[in-house]
Amino acid sequence: MSIEYAVITPHPPLIIPDVGGRYLREVSSTVESMVNLGRRIKEIAPKTLIIVSPHCELFLRYFGIVTQERIEGNFRDFGAPMVRFEFEIDLTLTQKIISSATESGLPVREIVDAYLDHGAMVPLYYLTRELDYKPKIVLLSFSLLPLEKIYSFGKIIDSLSEENVVFVASGDMSHRLLPGAPNGYDPMGKVFDQAIVEIVKSGDLKRLLELDPELIERAGECGLRSLVMLAGIMDGKKIRTKVLSYEGPFGVGYLVGEVISVDSEDLESYILNLAKEAVETYVKERRVITPQNIPEELNRRAGAFVTIKKHGELRGCIGTIQGTQPNLAYEIVQNAISSATQDPRFFPVSEEELPELQYSVDILNPPEKVKDISQLDPKVYGVIVERGWQRGLLLPDLEGVDTVEEQLRIAALKAGLSLDEVENIYRFTVTRYGKK
Repeated sequence: MSIEYAVITPHPPLIIPDVGGRYLREVSSTVESMVNLGRRIKEIAPKTLIIVSPHCELFLRYFGIVTQERIEGNFRDFGAPMVRFEFEIDLTLTQKIISSATESGLPVREIVDAYLDHGAMVPLYYLTRELDYKPKIVLLSFSLLPLEKIYSFGKIIDSLSEENVVFVASGDMSHRLLPGAPNGYDPMGKVFDQAIVEIVKSGDLKRLLELDPELIERAGECGLRSLVMLAGIMDGKKIRTKVLSYEGPFGVGYLVGEVISVDSEDLESYILNLAKEAVETYVKERRVITPQNIPEELNRRAGAFVTIKKHGELRGCIGTIQGTQPNLAYEIVQNAISSATQDPRFFPVSEEELPELQYSVDILNPPEKVKDISQLDPKVYGVIVERGWQRGLLLPDLEGVDTVEEQLRIAALKAGLSLDEVENIYRFTVTRYGKK
């Protein structure tokens, strides 16, 4: 087995009601997102939570891991000694991690006589509050080893984890967002946090390894290594990521998110078969199918494009920028039918053609406004251009579209505009199923 669900959490004690008091209003988005994570954890009912905390005992050249049978802690240092925790350590999984890491040449040092630090307690407060039992925990600290080794350590953790294990990447983003922030002010703090949020949204977590070391240093962060370990855990998997919230009202960035490993074969097969069945049923019977046994991943609203090809040549492509149906399964059905019957560039698909058609589906992530075209990359981002009510969209990573200029020109043409007439540009990423 491997880890299928992970969360990204901040750890400021002030989001604990008995600590934060009236300041909770300033971090309401973070609190709401953490509560939602707790509800999700209740649904999953994990046996073990693996937590990596920047405030657990830190070693320069070793990964730290707690090996005592039980661990406890409280918020006495933050004026709330009544908020207490006690958890049993999952020693079986802990020892497996130690052995496997050591065999792989990754140094591990055992931590004994430890107490829960706030980097672990803050996430645990929200993640376990709705459970009617106490999961076991594995408590890790990262090291100051190169990021590539931290990534490799994450891969080892994943290879050893059994069913119903959730990984918790605890960490705050830049501590230098505002004048008077805990680590002083640096304008690069905001740049760092924007980069992290963008990477998490894109789902390409391995890009964390490519961040500029100077940017990392100037950000004054404590969460990057937790995220790199998470990236290693999700290495090679098809994942869906979601940023639940981000804010930094006190000069420190608080990011809350989730990462879900998607069974690519089952989900992709479901999506492509759904598009195929929708088209074939409509062309043969003029009937719109009702999706059945909808996977959890499609029980949300989002835009989607369905592309149909015949012998490798485009036969239809229509989609929606935002969700218009109750969920993505219904969105795919409607857009598949539209691609087959309403694309103005082609005649409607005939019944004789059905055996020769291939399908692909692109699910759109929320678009964001672009301030400069240097933020575009036709292989990574799709684009939306608009002027007033006129709007044109082009999906990312299309054959023959290799430059930003060409991508924008085609999108503008679809909107009935010249490039000079474009007023706003947006970029977006997609999750693609099937071959484009």
